[in-house]
Amino acid sequence: MLEPEKLTEQLETLLSEVWADGSTASVDDFVQITGGYSRYMARFAATAGDHSQRFVLRADPPPGQSILDTDRQLEWDLVQALMADGNVTIPPARFFDDGSVLGAPAIVFEEIAGETMYVRIQTGEVTDHLDLLEPLADISASIHGVDVATLPEAIERPNSWDEYIDAEAARWRSVEQDHVESDPLMRVIAAWLVANKPPPTELTLVHGDFQAPNILIDKSTGAFNMIDWELAHIGDPREDLGWWGLAHTSQPPNLIEADRDRFLARYREKTGLSEEVVNPATLAYFTVFASLGVFTNVIGATAAMARGQASGMTVAYMTNAIPSMHGIYVNAMQQAGAWREDNA
Repeated sequence: MLEPEKLTEQLETLLSEVWADGSTASVDDFVQITGGYSRYMARFAATAGDHSQRFVLRADPPPGQSILDTDRQLEWDLVQALMADGNVTIPPARFFDDGSVLGAPAIVFEEIAGETMYVRIQTGEVTDHLDLLEPLADISASIHGVDVATLPEAIERPNSWDEYIDAEAARWRSVEQDHVESDPLMRVIAAWLVANKPPPTELTLVHGDFQAPNILIDKSTGAFNMIDWELAHIGDPREDLGWWGLAHTSQPPNLIEADRDRFLARYREKTGLSEEVVNPATLAYFTVFASLGVFTNVIGATAAMARGQASGMTVAYMTNAIPSMHGIYVNAMQQAGAWREDNA
């Protein structure tokens, strides 16, 4: 189990083994990074002999403290594949520990000096940052352009687009059945997703948590680095664009909405997808569709808390997302053009 008070000493042990080239590593300026809901994150400086470097630790938190249950080994394998592919810019992932040294599975990344897009767009008006739309479209297109054949075998490959959409829609019903209380809207969403499928497209790599806090802008180069790949999977690329809309309902401003036509035009140019496939209505559809992964974990963690199996503050904090997301779903279904008030 991760014990934060021991991490400095444990990191020194790990880095002495894998980084220090025979020297003894020392760690200082260890600071936990706040803001994330799933992993324990910290930044620190390491020194060995005449060599020094800054790193970021991404580790599984103690049991019961996270709203998401994901796999660090798979995330490590994925980011290694992405670095080899070179299509998407990410912070270099340097070291992996299966928990034998740090007490929990963890990845150590090189630290990129910069700020997240979320921090950047908090200054001034959102329209002051429209110059970020093209690189934002570019990095989303680069994610969706990764050759899925290069990805880890452990990442599930759906057999077809229709089968994938139907299976994900069916999960809404099964999740509702496993919840501690009935939520009929989840059954409505399952039926709505199947009845209102948009035009299909090729299945691609999907980041799964595509939002401004997960884009790190390098202050020296201006490059966009995509971070936090724990929810990545193979699916419909429009899931990332739909999730962006949902995420920024609770974390304004929504940069894409500031000039949606400009963003979509650039994204279509970079991906070759048509306007029939990528448009405001299909994005609204995938705002509903793409939320299942996170929504499942939120209600699962809430159920665990109700049973006395989880006690993390982030779990309690996220319970308010459930009723608010209901309203977001209905609004998105209306925007998709296939929802009537008398369906409610």
